[in-house]
Amino acid sequence: MTAPLATMIDLTRLPRPLAIEDLDFKALQSAFMTRFVAEWTAQRAKDPTLPAFDVGNTRSDPVVLASRAFSYVRLLDRTRVNDAVAAVLAPLARGADLTNVVARLGVERLVLIKATDTEPAVMESDDRLLRRYLLAFSRPSAGSAARYLYEALTGWPQLLDAAVIGRAVHGRRGDTDVVLVGPDGRAPTADEIALVRERLAAPGVKPEATSVAVGAATRRLYSVDMTIQVPRGPDASAVAAEVAARVRKAGQARLYAGAEVPRDLLAGAAYGLSVIRADMPSPAADIPADPYTVPVLSDVTVTPEVMA
Repeated sequence: MTAPLATMIDLTRLPRPLAIEDLDFKALQSAFMTRFVAEWTAQRAKDPTLPAFDVGNTRSDPVVLASRAFSYVRLLDRTRVNDAVAAVLAPLARGADLTNVVARLGVERLVLIKATDTEPAVMESDDRLLRRYLLAFSRPSAGSAARYLYEALTGWPQLLDAAVIGRAVHGRRGDTDVVLVGPDGRAPTADEIALVRERLAAPGVKPEATSVAVGAATRRLYSVDMTIQVPRGPDASAVAAEVAARVRKAGQARLYAGAEVPRDLLAGAAYGLSVIRADMPSPAADIPADPYTVPVLSDVTVTPEVMA
């Protein structure tokens, strides 16, 4: 049992809420013009002396200008309603809106770095806060993977990731191992491990007659060495820098305990604008998944070759 797979849902796969309206300025303006023509026609039926409205396609006509102004205001109103709906939905809320949404479960945004006389406090990111909020629903379930993960992320605000490993993996009845990954994949210090251990041992978190061991995830360092072929014209060094950035981003996405890093994932990240071919001798194989290990991309070397 590993926590990331057992307790997280992919919020990007949720359907768009029906309460959030698709906005279309031209449709609003067309509706205005249609309504105006209907009203004008009705008034002409009562007063035949009124002229026919046949300048609807003239951009400078006062009615057309009014339709643009009115439709823009209607668009702003609908945008405000959409924003208000998103503000109360956890997957869509951001900033102070999300802080208020998660408060319904007694979850607070954590302080990562305290404020000083010259610098404001650095607060927990929206993504991390949302993750803890989703895990908080399992707080009544003492000894569950989700409860342990919630407490670990709350007890050490800078914690990047943790894996909760139970009998299904290690085969020991009544034992739970929790492995920690520090910021940017670094190893946690003894004091940081102690913070999490104290949190997990609190009454109501760890059931009686069970054991919880907290330690650092084993860091498996790997590097990427690749050669790319670029056409004549683009700055080869700039292209190589872009490739390195994409590869690092791909590696960062797999920076969690128990992650596998497929070789093809790294190689595929190299391809983009001005990259004709990428050859990657290192790593020579996939970085295999291990529940106690975190794969850490240590270095990326990209050598560009300009095609003749």
